[in-house]
Amino acid sequence: MSYKGIKHEGKNKSILNKKINFLECALKKNSNVRIFFSILTLLIIFFIGLILPRSAKANSEGNYTNHFYVNAINNALSVIKSSSTKQQDNSENSTDLVALSFLGVDILNPISIVVKEIAYLDKSETSTDISNSETFSINPFNLDDKQVSKSDVKATNVVANLYNPSLKTTLNNAKPRVLIYHSHTSEAYATSDNDLSKTEASLDKTRNVCAVGDVMADELEKKYGISVIHDKNVNDTGNYNRAYKKSGVTLDKYLKVYEKFDLIIDLHRDSVENKNSVTTKINGSNVAKFMFVVTDKNPKYDKQKKLINSMIAISNKLYPGLVRGNPIYVYHWGMGFYNQNRSDNALLIEVGTYTNTVQEVKNTGKYLSRVIAEQLNGKK
Repeated sequence: MSYKGIKHEGKNKSILNKKINFLECALKKNSNVRIFFSILTLLIIFFIGLILPRSAKANSEGNYTNHFYVNAINNALSVIKSSSTKQQDNSENSTDLVALSFLGVDILNPISIVVKEIAYLDKSETSTDISNSETFSINPFNLDDKQVSKSDVKATNVVANLYNPSLKTTLNNAKPRVLIYHSHTSEAYATSDNDLSKTEASLDKTRNVCAVGDVMADELEKKYGISVIHDKNVNDTGNYNRAYKKSGVTLDKYLKVYEKFDLIIDLHRDSVENKNSVTTKINGSNVAKFMFVVTDKNPKYDKQKKLINSMIAISNKLYPGLVRGNPIYVYHWGMGFYNQNRSDNALLIEVGTYTNTVQEVKNTGKYLSRVIAEQLNGKK
């Protein structure tokens, strides 16, 4: 082959290589474009996946939100049990909303669920910090005048003996039989009928529920030989909503030392504004009425109910009208069962209201002590 032919052949190879290189570059560019469009497509699909469910949620007028709260209610609230935990259509949700509204639950306001189950919380003020104050305002069980039986309003004078000497036994301080404590230690009373301060709580133990506990402890020990521990530890300062947790710790300590008591009383006070509805007359003096608050889902409830019924019967026999017309106020769970799951003999008793005077509730302490003595020392 001539030199010229070799040169021509080399030239053709060079042109061919250039074409091949050009095709390879084009293919690489096309591949990059395909990758770019693939990524773009995936991104569009991703954003559509985000936008469409939100739009559907908005168009369903809170359907998903409602379903969430229905599930929450199914698992947490004793008064309601949905028939299905699956997502429901709009018509079914409407039925649920009507039913929940009838039961006093606002499905769009989860606070109403909390207030429904935790009775002493006021949804307009769920926390009170009093760490730097001697007085503050609380609204524990909030039983208004409409919830008071009409029979409570009558205050006919009852003439009856306060003491029964035959109930007295030998006092044994080494074996206390009654424990009195106060989850809401600062629940207070009026200093007189002219007390216009409207202060519903105070750390002054001469005017709060501790004053009633002092009378009861003194009466039970001196008149009936029943040894009493009266714990005055303040449990409702700082984080008010943790009061039952704090008092529960105290209660557990006593149970660890003494194992059991014949009676454990968490002594409270109600918040009815009209004191006439919760006040009676015994032997010519004003006496604040008392009542029981229970949690019927706590495992000790059945035995507690028998004890309460017995005390109510004794009170009605000795002092008609001393126990309120609706003597038992029932909650299902309360705040940790209000510690009533600790003992078969654990009770929550409310004496009077914040507009009762200290003297009126001290009078109650004396008559209530007689009822307790009859229960513990009387013939069975």
